Amino acid sequence: MNFSATKYEIITKVRKIVFDFVVSYPFVFRSPVPMDDAQKDNQSAESVADIKSRLELAEKERDEYLNGWKRAKADLLNAQKEWQERLADLDKWAQAGLVKRLLPVLDALEAAPESEGWAEIKKLLMDILQKNGVEEIKIQNGKFDPVYHESVGEVEGEAGAVVEVVQKGYLFKGEVIRAVKVKVGK
Repeated sequence: MNFSATKYEIITKVRKIVFDFVVSYPFVFRSPVPMDDAQKDNQSAESVADIKSRLELAEKERDEYLNGWKRAKADLLNAQKEWQERLADLDKWAQAGLVKRLLPVLDALEAAPESEGWAEIKKLLMDILQKNGVEEIKIQNGKFDPVYHESVGEVEGEAGAVVEVVQKGYLFKGEVIRAVKVKVGK
């Protein structure tokens, strides 16, 4: 062991350590002041009031955080629902694009000469399309309906009535994918 430090240096270091400790932890060296019962009651009443106010503040903060969490959760659920609806719409219209590209094939099959092979292919294609939500638009009461019909010309006949179907129209999952092209009477 090396005792090269002088007595004065040792005492100075000890004093510094004690002083730092007293400054850092003053409550350890505080001498208790004797209190009478009234002072003790007053101090405990202040402590209870202080605890109650801190409790109320903590409850208020808890409620704010809880309400914020509930709003965030509701926003997340709404966003998820909205994205699911968007994906469903996107899927529907992707399928609609495929159906639109297949309709000219169906038209060509209908225009082809009647033979057993072509009739079977046409029936198979129509069955597949029907299973996927495609249905032919039927003309109701012979009246022109601009929602379902597209006029491509006028011919002699009853005014406002569909006289001739030029090209069939189709619905895809309840919505017009191609209007029926018709000639209307004048």
